[in-house]
Amino acid sequence: MNIMNAKIWIVSSVAGATLIAGGLLAQNPPAPQPGNADITDLPPVRGVYYRAADGWEPLSFTLLMPIGAGGPMSFFSIGPSRTFVDMPGSHAGIQITDARPTFYLRGIPTVELYLVRATSKRGYREVRMPTNGRFREWAHFRDKDVTKVEIQGRSLDVASVNPVADLKPGEYALASVVEPGDPWIRLGFDFGLSSASAGK
Repeated sequence: MNIMNAKIWIVSSVAGATLIAGGLLAQNPPAPQPGNADITDLPPVRGVYYRAADGWEPLSFTLLMPIGAGGPMSFFSIGPSRTFVDMPGSHAGIQITDARPTFYLRGIPTVELYLVRATSKRGYREVRMPTNGRFREWAHFRDKDVTKVEIQGRSLDVASVNPVADLKPGEYALASVVEPGDPWIRLGFDFGLSSASAGK
């Protein structure tokens, strides 16, 4: 594959993934389980929500497609295996103080779902995704950046997700696959945890 064809392939892949992301196609959620949370007023639009004091807050999302730190050679696993994803802004639009928050996913895939921590930079947030030698599995999250979560079905198209332990202050994203089988392109639903009331 020459460089020109590679660029065309990349642009086509991004465009296709963006169209899929715009639709936020539903994938089989966990089986519904009884729960105490009242979700009767959860917005009907597909997305990820957090219940704030004044109502439901939708998390914004970014297309998470890793980029090689070493240019095209790194992108195609020829050069250094350092890849990363950037999210715009030093901080997410939604900042919370609950160290063990619960999020509600409507119509969002829960298979291969990760709660990953991002590093704040000047004007953006960065998520590191090291590579391996297999293209379809070539980028993954670092273990130290991932927090285990509990996933519980609430209805046919709604699931709740919460970390199993208190989070530390910082920037995070719930990363969901756009389509099962393509783990290297994800949707990142972002939020920040302020130091007030957060885990230390």
